[in-house]
Amino acid sequence: MLNQLKRKVLIADNDEDVLVALEHALENGGYTTATALSQDQVSKLLTEGEFDLCVLDDCLSDNDSIGVLAELQEPAKGPIVIVTYHRFPEAHQETQLRALGVRAFVNKRAHSELVDIVSRLLESRPYQSRGAFDHMT
Repeated sequence: MLNQLKRKVLIADNDEDVLVALEHALENGGYTTATALSQDQVSKLLTEGEFDLCVLDDCLSDNDSIGVLAELQEPAKGPIVIVTYHRFPEAHQETQLRALGVRAFVNKRAHSELVDIVSRLLESRPYQSRGAFDHMT
């Protein structure tokens, strides 16, 4: 549990109610969180802080998840990425997202499943301080 308490998760969603619900679920799961409503806010937080994992909505107010991830430089050096959705992505979208480093997909209303997936993914990656994504274009 000690390592889990040190793990920081960035949550990005354009719906404030969903954002708050995901934040509560992850904080109740023992994680430290930061939130963003747009790609601009994601970019700012990623350049200012270090995150172990990013929960990214399939559609933010100013870009979709493919667009957000495509703008990131060297995403493999950043946090693990999970994409949340209302409807599962189509096959070509899933392929694009996986190519951009997405490790999992979860329905944004399945809060306990999200916490379980976050825990599993972070357990597979040893804790170390990491500077998330270095830059966004």
